[in-house]
Amino acid sequence: MFLRYKNDNTSGSTLPLQEGWIHHVCRTVVSVFLTRGDLWISWEDGLKVFYKYLIDADWSVAAGNWMWVSSSAFERRLDCSKCICPVEFGRRIEPTGDYIRQYVPELANFPQEFIFEPWNAPLALQKEHNCVVGQDYPDRMVDHAQASRINRKMMKSIRNSLKKRPLHCAPSNAEEIKQYLRMPQSCFHHVV
Repeated sequence: MFLRYKNDNTSGSTLPLQEGWIHHVCRTVVSVFLTRGDLWISWEDGLKVFYKYLIDADWSVAAGNWMWVSSSAFERRLDCSKCICPVEFGRRIEPTGDYIRQYVPELANFPQEFIFEPWNAPLALQKEHNCVVGQDYPDRMVDHAQASRINRKMMKSIRNSLKKRPLHCAPSNAEEIKQYLRMPQSCFHHVV
């Protein structure tokens, strides 16, 4: 939904159809959905797609964000208590559905009450708007409530299996910072 593609007949390659950019809030929703929230896909796969298609991709920032959002790193402890529901989040952030209508033309004419969950629209309404789910538009991949419940249990199991819970990822002392930054001796006074 957030990255739409078209076939470039001149080269046979797949190119971004729109801007090659998505809002940071949408990036978070996509990241949670693909990783610990719903699909349990490696954050590295999401990073590759973002890095390939987003024009503002910065490998280090994107990698850090993907690890953080997936709870793979930079967490005081592994915890999946907050799984963003893409449907409810969309309703809350942009309740008119105009964002969906702009980027998902198949749903552009759907009534607002079904724009966020087109699979719940009666078949007659889907036919009326020339968008039958499973035919003209993909059926939903996963039931979020069920998937997030399973994933929370898996995250809890991982957390509980650790002998010592990981601390927040950060340099442990000034000396480690100096070594990491490879600063000359003359600059050390700026670190401590």
